[in-house]
Amino acid sequence: MAAYPGPWSCMQPVHANDGGKAKAAICSIFMKLWNWLTRWGVGHNLGARGEALAAEHLRRELDMKILARNVHCRGGELDIIALDADDLVFVEVRTRSSEEFTTPEATVTKQKKQFLTRAAYQFMQRKRLNRWNPRFDVVAIVWPEGGKPIIRHHRNAFSFHPKRRR
Repeated sequence: MAAYPGPWSCMQPVHANDGGKAKAAICSIFMKLWNWLTRWGVGHNLGARGEALAAEHLRRELDMKILARNVHCRGGELDIIALDADDLVFVEVRTRSSEEFTTPEATVTKQKKQFLTRAAYQFMQRKRLNRWNPRFDVVAIVWPEGGKPIIRHHRNAFSFHPKRRR
């Protein structure tokens, strides 16, 4: 039996004694979900493209060693973790298609900074990386649709002061 790749995998036989109703329902739901995901660009969205571009920029242009990307933590994720000389750099990447309403840098709120410092502190404790100096950078990317991206790197964008929960 031939396997159907990608979104058409729902066409695989479903063994049910309902005359194919279960298969039709599953396939219908799957195709609606697939159409919604592809319409909104999930899997190849602007944010993911921006993070990949930022990682390449840090590695090639600034000679940083990328240790990890998309590290999931309680309450969110750390976009990029890199080494730069004696600094363990936690990079927040913000990508927008335009600066019509605000700049990418302006979207890094006080709450996001607090989350990043807590998550970085926990990451450093868990991985026993306390000998490194933590640093927080922001990479802002403006990437117009069909245009060339503009990258702005803000080194030491904010300080490391983790607040411990009581």
